[in-house]
Amino acid sequence: MAVKSNLTDVIGNSPLSILERHVRVCADCVNLLTEYFEAAQAGEWKRASDLRDEIAKLESVADDLKLEVRSNLPRGLWMSVSRADLLELVRMQDKMANDTKDVAGLSLGRELAFPAKLEKSLFKYLAAITDCTNQTVEVIVALRELSRSAFGSRQVDAIAKMVTMVEKVERKSDDQQQALRAKLRKYEADLSPIDAVFLYQLLSQIGEIADGAEKVSHRAQIISAS
Repeated sequence: MAVKSNLTDVIGNSPLSILERHVRVCADCVNLLTEYFEAAQAGEWKRASDLRDEIAKLESVADDLKLEVRSNLPRGLWMSVSRADLLELVRMQDKMANDTKDVAGLSLGRELAFPAKLEKSLFKYLAAITDCTNQTVEVIVALRELSRSAFGSRQVDAIAKMVTMVEKVERKSDDQQQALRAKLRKYEADLSPIDAVFLYQLLSQIGEIADGAEKVSHRAQIISAS
């Protein structure tokens, strides 16, 4: 019984376990972005400010978990995954939370809202971003489960299929960003030149979140196949 308990403790406190907690917190940041833009588009800047603060708090929690991952990585041979791979993976995951905080901060700092006629397309775009992020969380969950099964080939194939779905959603978000840029161009005359520049920047930074999620899934797939 003591041996079983010790093994359970090792698995429960393993770097991959903390890594899963970390990616979930990062995804929680991203999932607040739609609610943030609902407030921004409605001109409810106090509510938007509160949501930005929530995002910042979650990003801080993610930073703490990132440090916990680093401090729990053995330097010896007691891991089936390389230390360098896990350090890179947690860095990539953390960037999703950082990018989300930056997006909310940029919007709130100038109280930027998109033209009302772009709202439907904007929220579809945000839905794709969150979908991409949440599917990436499932990839990391699968990676942790895979480590428990000694990296069997069936589980590796399942992760590869999940990564393909992440790639599909990320490409969808790219297409939506391009369409939004084209629509925004039609309203440039109604915007201050500076606001127009920052709105284009917002679209790009939102897209970087999905790009980051795709990179996380790719890194997880490399780890699973190593």
